[in-house]
Amino acid sequence: GTGKTQVLKSLNMTYRQMKRKPMMLDMNPKAVTADELFGFINQNTREWKDGLFSTTMRDLAEITTDSPKWIVLDGDIDPMWIESLNTVMDDNKVLTLASNERIPLNNSMRLLFEIGHLKYATPATVSRAGILFVNPQDLGWNPYVLSWIETREVQSERIERW
Repeated sequence: GTGKTQVLKSLNMTYRQMKRKPMMLDMNPKAVTADELFGFINQNTREWKDGLFSTTMRDLAEITTDSPKWIVLDGDIDPMWIESLNTVMDDNKVLTLASNERIPLNNSMRLLFEIGHLKYATPATVSRAGILFVNPQDLGWNPYVLSWIETREVQSERIERW
C-alpha cells in the first residue's frame, strides 16, 4: 500500500492526544450493492429498508458530542455509489434517500475516502473533495535515513544520496 491507513491512524492518534476522541467507522462500499449501501423501497410491500451508509450516517448525526465523527469509505470509487454522495459533499451537506428522508452531515462529521486512484471519479466528485496524495516514493525506510543524514552537522557524516 501507500500508507493511506497509516495516515488515518496518525490523524486519529493526534486527535486523541488533543483529548478529542474521534469516532471512525470504516466500510467498503463496493462490498455491497447500492441498495444495500443507501437503502431501497421494497417494490412489493412499499416499505423502506435502510442501507449500511444511511444507517451509519443517521446514527452519527444523532450523537450530540462535538467529537469528530468520520465515515471512512475504504475501496475504489464506483460511479454506481459515488454520485449518490454528491449532495452530501456539496454545500447542502445532506444525504437524500429514495424514501425522501434527508440526513444532514453535521459540523463534526466527515467523509473520508481511502482509495487507490481517481480513475472513476467524476469532475463533480473531485471538485467536492479535498485530496491527500501519498507518493509511493516517499514511503519506506529511505526518507527517514535521508532526513536523518540532512540533520548531520559535520560534513563528513553527510553522504551523497544513493
